[in-house]
Amino acid sequence: MARMVSPIPSPSPGPGLTWLCLLLFLVPGCAAPNTERHLAPLFAHISLAGGDSEIEMAGGAVQVRFDSFTEKVNYWSFRPFYSWRRLDKDKTFSWILPPLGTRRKSPTETVTQILPVARYQENTHPNGAVSWSLLSLPGVYWAKRKDGRVVRLWFPVGGVMENFFSFDRAEFALFPLYMRTKRNGRTTVHALFPFFSYSWGKGGKEWRAWPLAVHNKWDGRYDRWSALWPVFTYQRNGLNRSEEHQQTGWMFWPFFGHSKRGNARSWATLWPFFGYTTDPDTGFWAWDGPWPLVMFQGGDPDRAARKRVWPFYSYYKGDGLISRNFAWPLLNIRREENSEFIKHTRNLFPFWHDWTRISKDTQTVSSWRKLWPLFRHYNNREEERTLRAFPALNPLWRMQFVDEHYTWMWELWTEERHFQHYRQRSWLGLWRREDDMDEQRRSLAGLWARRNYVDKGRNTTETSMLFGLLRWRSVEDKGSALMVPAFPGPGWPLKRTPSTLENMESPIPVPPSLP
Repeated sequence: MARMVSPIPSPSPGPGLTWLCLLLFLVPGCAAPNTERHLAPLFAHISLAGGDSEIEMAGGAVQVRFDSFTEKVNYWSFRPFYSWRRLDKDKTFSWILPPLGTRRKSPTETVTQILPVARYQENTHPNGAVSWSLLSLPGVYWAKRKDGRVVRLWFPVGGVMENFFSFDRAEFALFPLYMRTKRNGRTTVHALFPFFSYSWGKGGKEWRAWPLAVHNKWDGRYDRWSALWPVFTYQRNGLNRSEEHQQTGWMFWPFFGHSKRGNARSWATLWPFFGYTTDPDTGFWAWDGPWPLVMFQGGDPDRAARKRVWPFYSYYKGDGLISRNFAWPLLNIRREENSEFIKHTRNLFPFWHDWTRISKDTQTVSSWRKLWPLFRHYNNREEERTLRAFPALNPLWRMQFVDEHYTWMWELWTEERHFQHYRQRSWLGLWRREDDMDEQRRSLAGLWARRNYVDKGRNTTETSMLFGLLRWRSVEDKGSALMVPAFPGPGWPLKRTPSTLENMESPIPVPPSLP
């Protein structure tokens, strides 16, 4: 009896083989590194209006921008924590935990500070010497001078500092027990600061046994005495001026005080709450009572005029500024004028903020509008820059570091025009549009993208769908044709097709200016 032999089964493609075949199909159609890939909010590498390119990740938290000519990074950020910007060939600027920290770098100076934690400065001098200084918590100061000397300080234990704040040099040990300072040619020794001190050198001698008695003096400038400070005080100021411009004043605090300068007289009681000043030579007068709630002054056209009944109403006019407040800080209306511009501002805190600025040289108009929390609008005709965005959750005035580092988290839509460059961006970068005189580019997170440009005088449109797996090109008078897949798409080259003289015969239209 013949044996029945089972036929050998033919192999069937398993899931691993299926994915391998799909991968081998896609590899020839992968997008090259120097092409656009739009997978927002995870990753996007796109060509910006004007020719630069940008990498954006995590919905806009990470940004890296490349210069179209040098192909170097000119900006990168990890928002809202840090950003770095190239200002020119040799200068850069960084924000660190904005607004707390900044870093400025140039060939001769680097300054890094994070308030109130630390500040570091380094300078390169013409002779090649390098000096630096470090100030940090908890009270550490360490510096190297340009002559090579090193000074150190640990507050309040002890140390030496030079050219710090307004001091030429300061030495101390177990502050406030002992401190010695030099400033403007004068040396002062402090014991139990601020109670006891003695000064000599430029300007003469002065001493302090505060609050029992104090004598502050600088020959030819001022001479001031106090006893049981602030109860009894007497002072003479402006001693380097003519007698009619010198000031003499005294006070028996808090009951009464008086000062005079020429024919001007001032009186105060319960200082600083009540005071009155008059100058018959100029007509100036001022009344405080009670300060700071009520203040009136005027009479002299060369000095500011004030009216204040706080918080209900205030008025200020002087130095080219007219400002009115109603129910402070709710409503403010102001007009500013200087040699460069005239500016009108209206604020209804926190809902409405707007200003309009007119340049005196060019008569161009710039403006800013914000309706909180709905939208913000900026228009600068001098720079030919217009910006519009919504919503606008920041209730404060326009601050560039806020717009740069924080608004990307909540703005659903932004659009901007700068000269002939036009940009649109949606929340997380899902939608991007970048138009200039060379091309129009629009994309929706891998699902759809379109590129319009002019090639050899013919309008050309390229379309990408489904992460670059389906792409085609349409050329004016030539029809349409499929393009090689470029996964994950859209696969357009980062370098834009220039508008040559031949191409300009049929230019791509640029969107009109934003209203």
